[in-house]
Amino acid sequence: MIQHRLDRRLVLLRGKRSGAFDPNQRFYEAAQRTRMARQLRVLLRRMQPVTIVTPRWSQARRFLDDLSTDLMIGEPSVKCRTLSLLPLEGRTPHQAWAWLVQAVTEFCHLDLDGPAWQVVSRRGFRHVMGDLLKRAEHGERRCLMIHGAQHIHVEALRDLISTLETHIAERTGEPRFNLVLAGAVEANHFRIGGFRRLTLPDYGTEEALGNLVEHTGPQDPGLLESVVDIVGGVPAFLDVLAQDPSRLKEVLVDRDAVWRLLGSTALEVRAAVELTQTRDEAFDRLEALARGPRPTEPLDESLHTAGLVRFEQGQTFLRAPILADLVRSFS
Repeated sequence: MIQHRLDRRLVLLRGKRSGAFDPNQRFYEAAQRTRMARQLRVLLRRMQPVTIVTPRWSQARRFLDDLSTDLMIGEPSVKCRTLSLLPLEGRTPHQAWAWLVQAVTEFCHLDLDGPAWQVVSRRGFRHVMGDLLKRAEHGERRCLMIHGAQHIHVEALRDLISTLETHIAERTGEPRFNLVLAGAVEANHFRIGGFRRLTLPDYGTEEALGNLVEHTGPQDPGLLESVVDIVGGVPAFLDVLAQDPSRLKEVLVDRDAVWRLLGSTALEVRAAVELTQTRDEAFDRLEALARGPRPTEPLDESLHTAGLVRFEQGQTFLRAPILADLVRSFS
């Protein structure tokens, strides 16, 4: 899988270098996710730390894997590693502290300066992690891309963020170690001093079509466009539907077929909508959005965290047209 991504990225990179003008420039300008990837490549080559809000079903890991490959094969090269925090789901802060310290020592090829047991306290973790970050600044250019921040205990996440803020404030000289922290987190503690904050968008229409073709191979363009018109650019939705191209026509004949084909992802989406029913204002807002986009309101933040809406130019939209059918079915 890694070799496949590397080969694909090398082909794209050579293609871009073969001419002064990229014939696909119009696509790149309209492609939201591709545009963000370009922005991140610039920031991370400058060693600018970044937090990324990754809405549910946005396939953040694949996005970061592709981004890390770009950074390693381009110039200036940055050695990258993606790291999921999913293994920390349900773990105590003490377990999370030890796990994070081990991850940084392995990635940066560092040894602990002192006994391992010193990270069993908050003070010990901050001291050890701060020391590791300082020592990492003397190695090669590296970027650790941590994703799934919603899975780590909130206290451990706050300790990590506090240590990072202190390190950035005290750092002198040219940065050699960088960090991306991504997750489906909208809380205030996810706003880190010294970090650029971005939100990972869904695919634009052309990107969504390209993603389908990448998985299904050549298909009737009209069929694929109709599928995207129904499910939008939500990456996880497209990935699941593309697994069985022979059934894509079912989506056009029977809108309910979308939910059957989405399988376990459909159950997650239904659960998210059901949860809004416990809050009358939130569900009323969803019903209004099912009739069309509305100017963004503070209430929409909770719906965004649930993975049900997206923001664009001061307006709030349901992430996929098919979600409107689901909301109406609960009314």
